[in-house]
This record gives sequence, structure tokens and C-alpha cells, in this order.
Amino acid sequence: MSGGKISRNSPCPCGSGKKYKRCCWGKDFDWVEGAEGNSSRSAPISEELAADLADHLEMQSAQLGRDPGPDDLVFPGLLAEHAEHELSQAMLTAGIDPAIIYAFEKTGFLVTEDNQESLSDLDLEEWREAVEEYNAMNGRDEELELPVGTLAYYGPDDAFTSKIVASVNFGGEAEPIIRRWVGSAIREDQLVKEEIDEFFQEHGVSSAGGFPFNIGCPHEEGEDFTVGEDCPFCPYWEGKQGADRWDLLCEKLERWREENEETE
Repeated sequence: MSGGKISRNSPCPCGSGKKYKRCCWGKDFDWVEGAEGNSSRSAPISEELAADLADHLEMQSAQLGRDPGPDDLVFPGLLAEHAEHELSQAMLTAGIDPAIIYAFEKTGFLVTEDNQESLSDLDLEEWREAVEEYNAMNGRDEELELPVGTLAYYGPDDAFTSKIVASVNFGGEAEPIIRRWVGSAIREDQLVKEEIDEFFQEHGVSSAGGFPFNIGCPHEEGEDFTVGEDCPFCPYWEGKQGADRWDLLCEKLERWREENEETE
């Protein structure tokens, strides 16, 4: 890579069609021109991340018996698809707004207030369109206001709910506040309904969403059973909580909406 900087009057390398100075110039990253005319982003990293990366490379050097070369993977054995899948599963379990998960799955970006300046205008537009697409598909007329409340239902099968997880999401990098209820006939329990309402009101939630049916097993992956494996206690969910879980849920939501429209 030559490392040459892009002229401010050149077309922006992000592909937006704008001039560089009208698009990505001045953001928290730079476009640099490679030796073969291709361009790549160059972004600074924090001192903490730089120190962690240095420790990792030192450990990798010890394992290889030499310094890592340009053809060596920085994180061997870690596939991007696996990392994205694990993050999607974590967001789903935490009750993150499904529109955010949908946009992440579709674009590969996870946009927050703190990292917007690290993304090109074209990337941000792609992200917003994905969020709007989900909202349009699911009858949302406008984007939900923060903080957002979400409800997630779990059970040993598709029909019986034994666990409810409510979360309050504040956006950005703030950790969601999560509360759980466990019991039999829990969805019909009036006291639980009142506690959920009080939980949302306490944290200023004005709107809430989520899937209206069970999305998985009530047991905790990584605590009750091995991460990446099927729950041994809930045979119904075998093969339904893996890499295709999000697609299956979206298909089920579409069927649920069609069935409920027919009965209205």
C-alpha cells in the first residue's frame, strides 16, 4: 500500500458519487490510495485497543516461533460469519430491538451515536434503510424513540411460555437493563403484566416491541448448556437456535402476521 491520501476534489472512494470533501472527508477515518489504485480506510485505534493488540501479537509470535507476516491471520480460527452470528444471538437474547438486529444482519454494521463518524455516508444510509425496511415490514410507521423497551418470550416448545425477558435499551454503547420472570402460565399472569408495565414506566419507556411468540429455549446458553450446541432439556428447539435462527424467526413473524390479519 502506498498510503497516498485522496484528493479532496476526487470522487469519494465510498462510492456515494459525491466528492471526497463533500462526503467522507473530516470523519474519524481517512481513505488512503493503494499501490494498485484501490483505496482502503485508515482509522486510529485507542491506546487500550493498541495495547491489547500488541499483547495478542506477542502471544501469536510465541505460538508461531516468529513474528507474524503479512499472510498470517491476526485472529486465526475466527470466522467473520461466526463472530457476527454470536453477536446477533447475544443481541436477541438481551432483547435488543429486532430492527437493530435486522439492520446488523443485513449490512454488517452496528451503528451507535459514538461510532457514526467512523462510517461513510453511504454506509449510514444503508443502515438507516435497513432499519426503515424492517419497520415497514412490521407495521411500524416511524422509528421508535429511545429508550426502547423489548419483550422476549421463551419456553420448552412453541406453545408453552415459561420465561419472559424485558429489556430497556438506551442506544449507543449503553448496556440494556434486563429483568426476567419465570413461571407457569406466565403470559396470563396479571401480576407479571403489571410488573412489566411498571418496569418500563420506571425507565421512561414510551414504546415497546418484540416477537409475539416464543423465540427459543428458556435455558441460558453458556450457563445451562454449551455455547453453540442444542439444549439437552428442550428437544423441540433442536436445530432451531443455530445460524439460521434469525431467518426462521422472521419467516415465522410473517406467517403470524398473516394469520392474525385473517382472524381480525
